[in-house]
Amino acid sequence: MGLSVSEILKLPILADARLLAGRNGLDREVSQVTVGEVPDIGDWLTGGELVLSTFFAAAKDPEAQVEFSRKIIKSGAAGLLVKPGRFVKTVAPEIVSLGDRHGFPVVEIPDEVRWTHIIAEISERIVGEHVSLLRRSRDIHQRLLEVVIDGGGWQSIADTTAGLLGRPVILQDAFRETLAQAAPAGDASALVDKFIAMKHVGSGRPRQDSRDRPGRRRRTPLDSEGEYPAAVTVPVSAGHDVQGYVTSFETEAPLNDLDLVALESAATVAAVVMGRERARLEAETRLRGDFVDDLLAGEFDAGPAMLQRASFLGGDLSRGCLALIADIDSFGDYVAGKALKEQEVQQIKNRFFGGVSQVIRSYHKDALLTPKSDNVIAFLPPLGNGGDKLMSVAKSTAALIRQTCAELLPGLTVSIGLGRFHASPAATRRAYREAESALQVSQRLGESGDIVTYDDMGVYKLLLGALEEDPEEVRSFYDETIARVEEYDHKHNTDLVGTLEAYLANNRSVATTAEALFTHRHTIRYRLGRINDLTGLDVHRSEDQEKLGFGLKAMRLLRR
Repeated sequence: MGLSVSEILKLPILADARLLAGRNGLDREVSQVTVGEVPDIGDWLTGGELVLSTFFAAAKDPEAQVEFSRKIIKSGAAGLLVKPGRFVKTVAPEIVSLGDRHGFPVVEIPDEVRWTHIIAEISERIVGEHVSLLRRSRDIHQRLLEVVIDGGGWQSIADTTAGLLGRPVILQDAFRETLAQAAPAGDASALVDKFIAMKHVGSGRPRQDSRDRPGRRRRTPLDSEGEYPAAVTVPVSAGHDVQGYVTSFETEAPLNDLDLVALESAATVAAVVMGRERARLEAETRLRGDFVDDLLAGEFDAGPAMLQRASFLGGDLSRGCLALIADIDSFGDYVAGKALKEQEVQQIKNRFFGGVSQVIRSYHKDALLTPKSDNVIAFLPPLGNGGDKLMSVAKSTAALIRQTCAELLPGLTVSIGLGRFHASPAATRRAYREAESALQVSQRLGESGDIVTYDDMGVYKLLLGALEEDPEEVRSFYDETIARVEEYDHKHNTDLVGTLEAYLANNRSVATTAEALFTHRHTIRYRLGRINDLTGLDVHRSEDQEKLGFGLKAMRLLRR
């Protein structure tokens, strides 16, 4: 924070100076002091100057003196120090009125005080203030940098910054998810809570103040009825990418220059921590991805090498596992529809992986998990001494993953496949294939946002295996059973397929099917007869019923 006009006027050399106008502008910041005696003074000023003048340029013309003063005010100068006596006897009342109207200090200096002495003392004070500010800025940055050097994380940065500012501080990632927050004396901050809540409530979104601070800072009023309270946010940047945000709060007064230095320094060290964290995560992700690729490719057995490698990556496969795969539904279509850039795609994937990881770690601390494309693969070890309760806990984990991702990824859904628990490490690859099959069946059936276990698949297990081994054989079976029924429905705008599905689902009871479809029994019998004619299969024979049931399942799998 620089020197104000009021602080300059306290200098001993200005002890006899007299304030003529602009008392409301005494808090104007002084950047430098200069002598102004040329008519086009406004063209030479850049703002913040304390101008010294005898009105030499307009000595004989009162109107010119007023215009001279108006140019100084318009330039953004901090104030005007006038020495009457030699060229003008007094400062014109119009100039005094102009200064009061604009909150612009106009000060009369005794004739015996030399300009050179005034300039020397003010300049010395300004330089001294700048040196002091630089020294304090360096100390602030050094203190925050020590947090990083000592291995501190988000909370340490938030605590240190809040202590320096004496105000609440919040650190957020690029998606405005809170990484850490702190307030002086450890008190919970209502302002922080309000600022966080605004992210989730559309009607209460923070609005940007039209008087934003210069540069990268953004000021957001938190109360629509007044200037305060407000949040001041500095982005955490690495290159051209915004990695997060550091925010502090103004209650009744703006942050001063040192406060802003502290906030900027906090953003700088946060960028260092984010870079360090990002490099660590990328290395771990690459190693885990390589491990899973080798595992699925059958590169090694379930011997000590595999278990040791899994342990090194933070996972315990020695007691067997259950596999979980979470997948963003139709992500490719979403990316194309939104025309997202690669950076935006990666941000969504990182957010997805972060949310899934957080949920899984809260339930299964020894799980091995890794992202793979738009999936997250996790191998969940048994709880306690066995896997008896693992499936029920895994389902709870999956439900929480789906709920968390609904909040993190608006407009997207997540499907989750769960394999069976296998006590032998040698079955790890099989556990993955089961979860993958469950997920594939769910997505082929168009059941977005579903949680499916391998045991839920029933005969779909066989059909999916056959579809992967020999898709033409599955399509041929569909053509022999349901294809003609579907073609008839499309051509005549009927729903024989729906009638067949309801008939088989209701234990082949015409009466129950008619009741379920709100249709007369004679109509159901007629539709079943048409199915018999189209397929050459008798819906009343158990063998043909099985063929038709498999045909319906093949139809669902082939639709995707």
